[in-house]
Amino acid sequence: MMESTRLRAGLLVVLGLAIAAMSVYVAEVDDAPGAAAIGLLVLMGSLVLAARLVRGRLPAWAVGTSLAAGLALALLLALLMDNVSLAPPLFAGPDEVPSIVGVTPPPGREAAVQRAREAARAAMAGQNVPGLSVAVGSGGTLLWTEGFGWRDATTATPVGPDTRFLLGTAAPVVAPTAASLGLVDTGLEPAAAWSPEHIGEPEEDAPPFRLVRALVLEPLGLAASDYPLAGNRATVYVPRSDSDPRRGRRLAAMRDLVCCADGMAAYATPAQLVRFAAATRTGDVDGRLAGGLVVSVRTQSDGGLAVAVMSNIAYADTAALAEHIRDVFAATGESTAR
Repeated sequence: MMESTRLRAGLLVVLGLAIAAMSVYVAEVDDAPGAAAIGLLVLMGSLVLAARLVRGRLPAWAVGTSLAAGLALALLLALLMDNVSLAPPLFAGPDEVPSIVGVTPPPGREAAVQRAREAARAAMAGQNVPGLSVAVGSGGTLLWTEGFGWRDATTATPVGPDTRFLLGTAAPVVAPTAASLGLVDTGLEPAAAWSPEHIGEPEEDAPPFRLVRALVLEPLGLAASDYPLAGNRATVYVPRSDSDPRRGRRLAAMRDLVCCADGMAAYATPAQLVRFAAATRTGDVDGRLAGGLVVSVRTQSDGGLAVAVMSNIAYADTAALAEHIRDVFAATGESTAR
């Protein structure tokens, strides 16, 4: 009888610790505030197990007091995980953000490019943005293109000037005229090409299988890795919690990627958007994904200068960066003309 009691007590302890650990894991990897709420519930479960363990060995008032104190602590931990946690930065500082130059600037524009490059790196480091790409053009001619950071953060695959990004809500403005303008790196594709795991859909792999695949099958070469995405596509992320990329990221759900009928996703490169802006004189364009900016095109009032900034995480402040780069190039152009 004594051995049976000890065994049951030991199992309850192990189960309680496992549930408590799972609560922290869920709160760290999922969305707020839902994750914090789930974490709180499973922490409460571990406390109930603890109460069962000591029931009959402590006075009732001691069990009740311990349970109340434990619930208060669980609530505090949930709030802290929801409101305070920041993800480790992808880049230690602006100078640590890697980049790949495409089109180099013509004489007289080097200073503008350097200032724009510094601004892009500072924005990425400050917001914890995985990848960013910039293109600047004037009169239909590209002045500068450069990719920054990672198109896939897990594999540290770099962004290049020709990396393709999703257009988000800018798709209805850009996609209809892309073919007629000859924009070969702008078009529509099935959303599954951008989310091979079908994130958020019924056919998405169960978490245990994803874990086995990532830790066992892929390292052994028994399953092909889904990331980085084929075709020079940028892996698409959304902030892990709320609208702040500094708090971490997760893969975007397929429903966030779809912009058009039949589950199609629209994509482009910044260079193609600059050519689009020059040809159509559409003016400023913004694209949002999951409610946050991923694309911004800014032009001068006369339509001569166009800047396109594209990111692979929602809620990157692409608009402010595009406006800053436009103003830098506009001021440099005026001084060069004089």
